Amino acid sequence: MANEDRMPDLNELRRELEALGLVVVPFPDEIHVRRSTLEYIKVRVDRETLRCEHYVGLFTQARTTWALMAVESIAIPAVLFQFGASPIGLLATFTGLVGFAFHALRYTLGEITISRVQSVWLNLRERHRLALASAPLSLPSPTSLSLPAGAEAVPVVSKPQYVRSSK
Repeated sequence: MANEDRMPDLNELRRELEALGLVVVPFPDEIHVRRSTLEYIKVRVDRETLRCEHYVGLFTQARTTWALMAVESIAIPAVLFQFGASPIGLLATFTGLVGFAFHALRYTLGEITISRVQSVWLNLRERHRLALASAPLSLPSPTSLSLPAGAEAVPVVSKPQYVRSSK
């Protein structure tokens, strides 16, 4: 949509999301949809395209996933190597796997929130498009039209037209 008037802005999106019960924090060029204390979705419009990024603390979701995988791939084997299949080693392994499962749950809930933001955005765009399509056209009034000087009004006579079917 090339026309800027057809695009909803972030303030409209913020109001819609707040009406759905989401916590939204406005910033000058973006909004943040808060999921928890350290987790949020950064939403901005870039060249008429909605951009959503999931953040955990200061890092994006992707960087957090890589960091967690790196820590767990080093920590779990190190604990198992140090303590073997003892209760301490098994507890550390279980704790690491539960931590990764919690991270996977956080990832899934973040993607669900992004899908919700995108569906609200698409709904707003469709409402804008329909509002502009149903707006009445402003045509000039026939009484405001005037003929050039010296011209006479010619009555329009329409002749009936017949349509013949080919045989």
